[in-house]
Amino acid sequence: MKSLRLAPCSLLLLLLLVSCHRQADRIILQAGGLMQSRPDSAMRLLQTIDRHSLSGERLARYAIIYSIAQNKSGTDTRNDSLLRIAFDYYNRHTDDTLYARSQYYMGLYYTLVDSTKQGEDCLRTAARLAGERGEYYTQYLALNRLSASVRYSEAPLAVGYAKQALQVYSEHCHPNIINKILLLLDVGTAYLLDDKEDSAFIYMDMALEEALAAGDSNTIGAVWQQKSLIYSKLKDYPQALACAKAAWEAIPEKNLNLVSCLANCYAEADSFHQARELFLTITDVGSNGQKYLAYQSLSRMSAKEHDAASSLAYLDSAYECMERMYIDLQETKGAYYQDLIQQERENRLQQEKVFRGKLMLMFILMLLIILVMSGVYVYINIKNRAKRRLAVEQERHRLDELHARERYERDMENKNTQLALMRKMVMEKYDFHKRLEEQRKSGRHITLAPKDWEEISSFLEVVADGFPERLRKAFPDLREKDYQFCMLVRLGFSGRDLADIYGIAETSLKQKLVDYKQRLDIPDKSVSFKQFIAGF
Repeated sequence: MKSLRLAPCSLLLLLLLVSCHRQADRIILQAGGLMQSRPDSAMRLLQTIDRHSLSGERLARYAIIYSIAQNKSGTDTRNDSLLRIAFDYYNRHTDDTLYARSQYYMGLYYTLVDSTKQGEDCLRTAARLAGERGEYYTQYLALNRLSASVRYSEAPLAVGYAKQALQVYSEHCHPNIINKILLLLDVGTAYLLDDKEDSAFIYMDMALEEALAAGDSNTIGAVWQQKSLIYSKLKDYPQALACAKAAWEAIPEKNLNLVSCLANCYAEADSFHQARELFLTITDVGSNGQKYLAYQSLSRMSAKEHDAASSLAYLDSAYECMERMYIDLQETKGAYYQDLIQQERENRLQQEKVFRGKLMLMFILMLLIILVMSGVYVYINIKNRAKRRLAVEQERHRLDELHARERYERDMENKNTQLALMRKMVMEKYDFHKRLEEQRKSGRHITLAPKDWEEISSFLEVVADGFPERLRKAFPDLREKDYQFCMLVRLGFSGRDLADIYGIAETSLKQKLVDYKQRLDIPDKSVSFKQFIAGF
């Protein structure tokens, strides 16, 4: 009984688990539809799920969608704890459609944490798989990131990747003009780093033409900025400064990269006053890395102006920025390893939770098995008892039918005896034999008076369970002489006697019996009229 009381709780727990998983699947599916266009909304949706309650494919899908939304929202993460879950799962399920994408985002993560070799391996795998499976958008992203990753170490290879990315995006994706311009810039930049300035100018001019046609000020400024770098490399400093000024005028919102570009061009053109103002702006609001580069440039300019004190002061500031960069790097690494330790602890707790959940599930399954077996046992017992009761009832019914049949046969035997006596009495009373002989000689049939018929009818009412009355109710359309004929048949007169009584031939009597069977509409073709009347 205790197990029976636990059954509803167990079933309720199973239903709750199924309901929670279905709700999680619905939210993950909804977030997957939002991760490209509204990544922030996708992240907020996913944050409503307790990811520690997920496992297997469900957890992997949650992790990859969250990582994609995080990247799309512009948040670079240096903690791979969540992405690693998806990466490890899809490495074991390489046929899954998200395998290539997990490789891409893991490669992206590795490039952010300076694990260049691992990042490039993942990006190459992502580009190859995406191309084989027709996932061209992922292929374009992987090739573009590969180009950026190797441009300073293997510039010719970076050119090839950049051109492949441009081709895949133009031919197989739904090209956005801004993205296409940026891809043209990437090709031009790769050619510049490969010391092929002429090819770089070709792609920069193509990008500028597209940007001017699109009328996008930011991309126009980006192209001018890249062209200034080419001229700087060619040591054409006036032209580099002109391009940097064009970029400055094109871009409405001045970012620190643009400020740094213009400041460097001023410095290269020996316009130290303008350059110093811009570099000092960077030292006020820039990051430690940007400040470090700005202080180095200020130090070089002061040295050119023979201001040794200022040059040393700027070098000291640059050194301080470098120290802060080192401290920040150490803090970042410390935070990263602390996150790893915390993640390891959470994973261990999660594994313990999963183990406890499995134990609970096994307990519930065993309990359900016991309940099912108990139910089957009870059902079999109930069914067997029902079979035994049915067998007893059937035996009792059989005996009742047997006794009833025996009583019926005795009653029928008594009635047949009575009918035989009645027939004999009728024959004797009316001297049927003598009259039949006379009829045969004279050709006349025997006639019975109404009183005679009343006596026959009364007799049959008693010995034949009200035969005349039942016959009249069953067949109200018959004539009186039809009822009389049926009573004679019920008394058991032979066909020859009936033929003699009615003064007709036996063949005519047979036809008469057939006609009566049709008039009474006897359904059973195998039952004769006499048999029907005898059993009525």
